[in-house]
Amino acid sequence: MGVFGSWKVKTWPLFIPLALSIAAFVLSMIALFAGTGPQQQALEEYHMLSLNVSGFGQDLLPSSTENDPAQPSESSSGGFWDSLGDTLGDIGDDIQDAVTDQVNDVIGDLADEITDKLGISQWYSLHVMNWCQGDFAPNSSVVGAWYNTTNCTERAAGIRFNLTEILNHEISVGPLHFNTAEIPLPERVERAVEDLNSALFALFVLFVLGAALSGFSILLTLATIAFSVLWGRRNGHRRQAGHKKTIIGNAVFNFLAVVVLAVAAAIATVIARKASAEITDAGDEVGISANAGMKFIGLCWGAFGAMFLAFVFWSSLCCFPRVTYRKSRV
Repeated sequence: MGVFGSWKVKTWPLFIPLALSIAAFVLSMIALFAGTGPQQQALEEYHMLSLNVSGFGQDLLPSSTENDPAQPSESSSGGFWDSLGDTLGDIGDDIQDAVTDQVNDVIGDLADEITDKLGISQWYSLHVMNWCQGDFAPNSSVVGAWYNTTNCTERAAGIRFNLTEILNHEISVGPLHFNTAEIPLPERVERAVEDLNSALFALFVLFVLGAALSGFSILLTLATIAFSVLWGRRNGHRRQAGHKKTIIGNAVFNFLAVVVLAVAAAIATVIARKASAEITDAGDEVGISANAGMKFIGLCWGAFGAMFLAFVFWSSLCCFPRVTYRKSRV
């Protein structure tokens, strides 16, 4: 049994790690550039985290009147005037109920449009290189509503998303001029957003490295395919020596890409889930909730999985032992 593999491989199996490296590169680039460029709307759902602020500020609205306690009535012994009073009282109650329903309808409509009145978007999403905002279509109360993007920031490394500043600024210029001191953001929400800002910069660095390493793996694999054709015309010793160098090189760069993408996927998963839980729990009292970007997390782990399989392919050629079979003599 030899210490290393045979270092020999036919040309066509090399297209397997090539396809895997291309897949990892494409997924890394999507995770890095989602929310930017011409495919902004199409790739909006590939965000790390989305904030739902459609319920923000509804505590500032007047409370419903439908739960006002009924006033006690005086007892009476009966008679025409009492009957007439009861009839008029019933008519008055009907009128009051009708007015109450109209008031409640107005309050309900205003609650549905409160974010518009305040001048803020219904949702904000955080991507690796920017953040976007928009409204839910057809509206926020419909199950399965989709993200209608209205604006995104410029693409940049190390973006800073300040939710407090965004809400305060938007409300101060809104037509209703509500006092934001009445609805301060919980400290846990602000802390979770800061953790997200730090994670986004780390993810930017990791995905740049991951894309670079997977891209270099593509080039190295293509070179291996080309050399494999040329080495096929040479003698066995020179062919084996050539394969050994390229196989080791591919295995090393694939391993580095696997490590980088694994760290990126772990950070994205942990931070997104933790921030989502913190913001939803602490922001419930002010009408703010959050959702982790599961499609973005899927991209991260998909890129890692593709590079890991490519690494397994290359390492199997050099690191798994080779069994030498001998013909038995009869």
